[in-house]
Amino acid sequence: MSTVQRELNVTSGSRMVAPARYYSKVVKFIDAVAKEAANHAPTSVEIFSDSGHWYCRVRRGDEKTRPMGPYTKQQAERIQEARRILIAESGTSRIMFE
Repeated sequence: MSTVQRELNVTSGSRMVAPARYYSKVVKFIDAVAKEAANHAPTSVEIFSDSGHWYCRVRRGDEKTRPMGPYTKQQAERIQEARRILIAESGTSRIMFE
């Protein structure tokens, strides 16, 4: 097989596939610990009013996120429910607390 034919075969139907990524045991351990620790603390999603504006905040133990808002009360209630569902599905390991 000539060089030209090999080049055509490679470029015509084949795709280059990226090599698999390997993570060290330390990274895997840190991810596992973060997920486990995040799911043990009691978590709540609260809404509150400040001078007529409504805000939503996630609280995990003594930690809390920055308030999201301002919203109307109805919008804050919808966001509160959506955040509860997301936390139930994926936990709090990816939420940034202050």
